[in-house]
Amino acid sequence: MLTEERRPNLFLVGAQKSGTTTLARMLDNHPEVFMSSPKEPGYLAFGERGYTGIDGYGRLANPASWVIDSEAEYLALYRAAPRSARWLGDASTWYLSEPGSVDRVKAFNPGARIMVILRNPAERAYSAWCHARRDSEESCANFADALDLERQRNNPSHLLRYREMGQYATQVRRYFEAFGRGRVLVLFYEELRDEPEVLWSRCCDFLGLDSRHPIPSSYRQNLSGMPRSSVIHRLKRSERLRAALKKVVPIELARRANRALDALNLRRFPPLPVEQRESLMREFESEVTELMRLTGRDLTHWLPDR
Repeated sequence: MLTEERRPNLFLVGAQKSGTTTLARMLDNHPEVFMSSPKEPGYLAFGERGYTGIDGYGRLANPASWVIDSEAEYLALYRAAPRSARWLGDASTWYLSEPGSVDRVKAFNPGARIMVILRNPAERAYSAWCHARRDSEESCANFADALDLERQRNNPSHLLRYREMGQYATQVRRYFEAFGRGRVLVLFYEELRDEPEVLWSRCCDFLGLDSRHPIPSSYRQNLSGMPRSSVIHRLKRSERLRAALKKVVPIELARRANRALDALNLRRFPPLPVEQRESLMREFESEVTELMRLTGRDLTHWLPDR
C-alpha cells in the first residue's frame, strides 16, 4: 500500500551568510524537526527557468549542478523523516532573495511556517565576498572592486549580489504579505552569536517545541578564510567524497573533523574596513529603517554613524 509523501512545512529562507547553517543544525537536532540533506535543495527558488547564475570568472556557478528540479526528487529527501518529526524543514537561502520564491512556497504549502535570520547587511555582503573568494567563485581580490563590478556583471550568481541580497525590508515584506505575520519569525544573527539560548527559546515557542532540548555542542558556524592548500579545500567540497564519508563516518564526528581541518587550512580574512562599512550602511539606510518599522526591532546599530 502506497503512503502519501510528507511535504516540507518549515522553510528557513535566509538570509544567505547570516547563520542559516548553524540554525538549521540546531533545529535538526530536535527530535520533532527533520531538516533536509542537502541543506539547500532550492526546489522552489527558480521555477521553470532554473538556476543560471554566473560566477566572477564567467563560469556557470556551482549551484546549477545540484539544485533539485523535480518534485519527486524533492519529496524523496524527507522519506527518512521519523514519524515523531512534526516539522520537515528546507533551509534554502535563495527563497528570501529570489522574488518568485514566496509564491512558489505558498502554492506548495499554504500552511507552512517561515523563519528568517538577518545579519547587518554590510557585514553580510563582506562575508559573502569572503565566501566567494574562498571557493574560487569571485575573481576580484579587493572587496571594493567587487562592489563596483556588481552592477556591471551579467546575471551574477546570488553569492555575488552583494547589495541586492541585503534588501531585507523588501524581502521580509513579501513573506509577511503572503503568510501573515503570525507564520513568519524574524531572527537576527547577533542573537545567534551572543544569546543562542534566547534565540532557541524563540524558535521553540514559534514551532511549539520543548525548548529544554539542548542546543548541540557543535552548533557554531563554519570558519571562513582563504585556503592555504587549494587541493585540501577542493577535496572538502567534493560532493562524491562527502556522500561516501557520510555512509561510514558519524555526522557529529565529521563536523568536528571539518572544523578542525578548516582551522588548520584557512587563513582568516581581515575585518571589513570601517570606511567601507559606513559607505555600505549609507546605501542600506532606507531598507534598515523600513525593516525596523516592519519588525518593531531596534536596529539603529545597523545605521551609519552621524
